[in-house]
Amino acid sequence: MPFIGIISDENIEKKNIKKHISEKLNIKKEQLIDISEKNILNIKNIKFETVVITRDFKNNELIKTILKDAKYIIINSDLDSNLKLVGNMESRIITYGFNSKATVTASSVNDEEIFLCIQRNVKGKNNMIIEPQELKVDIVGNVNYTMAIYSLLLIYEKIIL
Repeated sequence: MPFIGIISDENIEKKNIKKHISEKLNIKKEQLIDISEKNILNIKNIKFETVVITRDFKNNELIKTILKDAKYIIINSDLDSNLKLVGNMESRIITYGFNSKATVTASSVNDEEIFLCIQRNVKGKNNMIIEPQELKVDIVGNVNYTMAIYSLLLIYEKIIL
């Protein structure tokens, strides 16, 4: 059973993210685990298949212990400290954000939908290659969370292209 760790800010948004991921990936919500400064010592031995990072994490050494075994890391590249965190890791790293170097970025945004731009090839879990393209998707929560969720769905090959 794969575990997906989520480092996120607001509890309401975490619930939205978990609900959407659980439905789209057809997995149990128990497989989606919040990672925070408060609980990291209790979960440090869990082997996460994927970790989604939507915000800065204060204790970089502790989070590195969790990230080093993750197969995939999805990270908000608009936060400089996040990029330093994953500098030498061997995981497949998918960046998202509004900066021009992110793997997944927004090319157009309005109140209800977003055009996601996949800027380079993404190798999915089953070795499917998702090529650069634009996808029109509904906004889930806010734009950053939407980019994080759809980056995760790309890895798990759950987006119809």
